[in-house]
Amino acid sequence: MSSIARTIACQSLIKWAELNNDPHQIIISHINNSVKPEDAAFARELFFGTIKLKRKIDYCYSPYVTSKDVELKLKQVLRLGFYQLIQTANIPEYAVVSETVDLARQLCSSKQTGFVNAVMRNYLRQPDRIKLPDIENDPVKYLGIEYSYPDWLVKRYLNRFGLDRTIEILKWGNTPPDFFFFINKYFESGNCIEDDLKQLGIHFQRFEPFEGYYRCLNPQILLRSKLFHEGAVIVGDPGQSIAVAAMAAPEGEAVLDLFAAPGGKTASLAGMVGGKGRVYAVDISLKRLRILKQNINRWRLNNVFIFCSDILKFASGRKFKYILADVPCGGTGTIRRNPDLRWNLKERDIYRHSEKQLLFIKEAASMLKPGGKLVYSTCSMEPEENGYIIDTFLKQNDGYGLQSLDGFRDFKTPGGMYEAMPFQYQTDGAFVAVIEKG
Repeated sequence: MSSIARTIACQSLIKWAELNNDPHQIIISHINNSVKPEDAAFARELFFGTIKLKRKIDYCYSPYVTSKDVELKLKQVLRLGFYQLIQTANIPEYAVVSETVDLARQLCSSKQTGFVNAVMRNYLRQPDRIKLPDIENDPVKYLGIEYSYPDWLVKRYLNRFGLDRTIEILKWGNTPPDFFFFINKYFESGNCIEDDLKQLGIHFQRFEPFEGYYRCLNPQILLRSKLFHEGAVIVGDPGQSIAVAAMAAPEGEAVLDLFAAPGGKTASLAGMVGGKGRVYAVDISLKRLRILKQNINRWRLNNVFIFCSDILKFASGRKFKYILADVPCGGTGTIRRNPDLRWNLKERDIYRHSEKQLLFIKEAASMLKPGGKLVYSTCSMEPEENGYIIDTFLKQNDGYGLQSLDGFRDFKTPGGMYEAMPFQYQTDGAFVAVIEKG
């Protein structure tokens, strides 16, 4: 019988291949509290890693498979096995083959079990049958296969960053994401929560230069803890803190939070303005708002008010001094955390997002009071979704200007905006621009 972690990973891969649903939700549905934390962590590593390296894996096993039409379940068994052979150096090859054959026996037919065994053993006997394109003659194809990315994204990064930086970016996207959290300010002081976490055997460390954020080294224990389920700690990437810190709304103020779900920034804003302040959280998706509402209730945030609305039709009847617009984007700054993103995102999507973002920023700015502050943010690394939007908006609209911030020198771009490139800070990517209305 294959190990529980491999079984969970393979069943999740099959479901993902069938439905192409959010892989995070798929793996959660296959892990319950009876699964040991270390098995759950290994299952996630195998599942997410196999999705990320899908292109490279398929390229590696294809020389040993004569048929181009491999049945769906069988393909996921092969992918999982080859991921371990080419990516997990600490697992003996014989163990990988044995476990993968057991998986095939469990999930496929006896004929397919023999096929899996033959393919993997042929690879081990004749690994030189795999020949990558020459990096000098075809760097796009070589990098796309070696690091498992679509050609269009590799080409885009090569044109922007050159070969060495592109390799750095691609490698970063294939590393397992760190797990970060911050302490809910609605609970008792942070030091007390830290002590409680230590008593539970949860290992963490402060994460500089992002004040208030912690890297957790054993997240499966944290996610099963009472502190997490009662909302004392909130999971979130440090990259998102730049937009919230840039807002710098005083206690007691009202903040309009556009595209608020699932609520990480909303929680930070709620803690910033305090019990006497207000956060008006707006999102168009009922599904995402249900998640936001559940989170807000768990986090005990009684100063957050939820609205379901299209931002282009939202009419609150009032102007705001503080507005956060964390707009929908291609999300390339989160490619390490979202394993399927590289396969689902198309280059045309970036331009499609850009067109909508211009509409969003204009509508958000129209709700600003004179002297008010609009923080525009994305988790994208693409200039069409970031600097281009701000430059275009400022050229087309008089009476607005960029505001410079104290304490953000490390993130400041030559254009007066703020950016955290993920491979530099080991976080998700983040772009922020602060626009002030005169």
